[in-house]
Amino acid sequence: MIGVMAPVAPLGRDRAIDLLEKGNLPIVFGSPHPHIAIVEENGRFRIRKLVIDPAEAERARAESMAMRGLWMPEQYYALGKPTGEIFVEAATARDLVIAMKAMTWPTDW
Repeated sequence: MIGVMAPVAPLGRDRAIDLLEKGNLPIVFGSPHPHIAIVEENGRFRIRKLVIDPAEAERARAESMAMRGLWMPEQYYALGKPTGEIFVEAATARDLVIAMKAMTWPTDW
C-alpha cells in the first residue's frame, strides 16, 4: 500500500551506546518513527528530540507531490532536526555513555 511506512523497531540502549562509541554521529532513532537523535553540538554530546518544522514539511510535501505525486512518511520524518528538548547532555562521549547506562531508557527509543 503506497504511503504506509512500516514502523521502525526501537534502537535500544546497547545498540545506541555501541554506535556512539564507534563515533557514528548523528544517531537518529525512535519507534515507530525516528524522533530522537544523539548529536555532538557546541562541544557537548546530547540526546535530543527531533523536531519537524510544519512550514518546511508543507513545502517539501507540496514539492514532492508536484514532482512525483507521492509523499511518504519517510520523507516527512527525514526532515527532523535535533532542535527539541535535550534529554541528556555530557561533556564527552564517554560521559554520555555513563549517563545512558544510568538512566531509564524509554521503550520507544
